[in-house]
Amino acid sequence: MFVHVRRGKCRAVVDFRHIECGAGSLLTIRPGQVHRFGPGSRWDANLLLFRPELLQASQGEERLQMPELIDALPGHLRLDRSTGRFLADTLARLEEECALEARQPLLNWLLQSELATLVMRLHIFHTEQQPPAGASADAPERFRLFKRLLDAKVHQWHHVSRYAHAMGCSEKTLTRICSAVAGVGAKAFIASRLALEAKRLLVHTEMPISAIAQRLGFDEATNFTKFFRSIEGCTPGDFRRRFDVSL
Repeated sequence: MFVHVRRGKCRAVVDFRHIECGAGSLLTIRPGQVHRFGPGSRWDANLLLFRPELLQASQGEERLQMPELIDALPGHLRLDRSTGRFLADTLARLEEECALEARQPLLNWLLQSELATLVMRLHIFHTEQQPPAGASADAPERFRLFKRLLDAKVHQWHHVSRYAHAMGCSEKTLTRICSAVAGVGAKAFIASRLALEAKRLLVHTEMPISAIAQRLGFDEATNFTKFFRSIEGCTPGDFRRRFDVSL
């Protein structure tokens, strides 16, 4: 989901991260993320909600992978006036085109084309804001592969070796890639992602802690509690009781 704040200010929580959004802000909220907006002051935004499958078709011979370009976007992006205007115009066109009486395949391709163009424009804008990369040219791409594997296997694989084997590289190489792109080693990144999944389940479901431990691949609830305390500094039960998802 793209959330384009046009007027006013809002406060959002996305995966337990508080974000202050003013006019010109763009939030990118991905499948599986939990989010909410606080009451705050009055604000106005356009929301574009779409299924990832809409962007999974190949784009010509170069096979531009739109989902990968979206993955490269930050969760919160402050747009300049030109990019913000392009985004607003594109959203207006998409709204009009959704109401067209056209054959479904043709309409789907039209909407996909508009959305792909928007994603590429946002990706270009974001790339222009970044400092020159110090890592090897393929590090961001391999890191995105690591993240996709982690999202799919976080409930089962807790060790760097499993991901390195699946990617066809050594643990040392994966750690170097992760450090270059994310600023932390692969082991710490896996632990952080596993803790995030635990927090989602603790706050946004009523599952017993023992069931959460089992779902996350821990053989004993006590091992889960020990892991969670080492990351968050409190027990899962304490976190569930004290965390206030309101703003």
